[in-house]
Amino acid sequence: MQPIEEILNKHQLRNDSSSLNKTFVNQLSIDVVDKLAEELVTEYNNSPYRRWYCGVIYDFGPAQVHEWRVKASEGNQPAKLFSKYVKNSRTHRGSQRSFHGQPK
Repeated sequence: MQPIEEILNKHQLRNDSSSLNKTFVNQLSIDVVDKLAEELVTEYNNSPYRRWYCGVIYDFGPAQVHEWRVKASEGNQPAKLFSKYVKNSRTHRGSQRSFHGQPK
């Protein structure tokens, strides 16, 4: 398995102001999304949210997810802090999309 840093460097994905209203659905392979989602599920011990993590990756891209993951790791409750970063970014973007669904 490739570490996420290699995947990010390989794909050279950016989250700049020109891509704020775009998603990464057409730019990411299923393997990249699945690997990163699995890492999040394992790290946060939160398997019911796998589908939500995939949606976050598609919405914001691996680079942004990795940034939030690093920042959240410094908190007392990394999983909750990661979710807060996502929620704040969706609110900031004016996007309350939940088409990726909540866990069932």
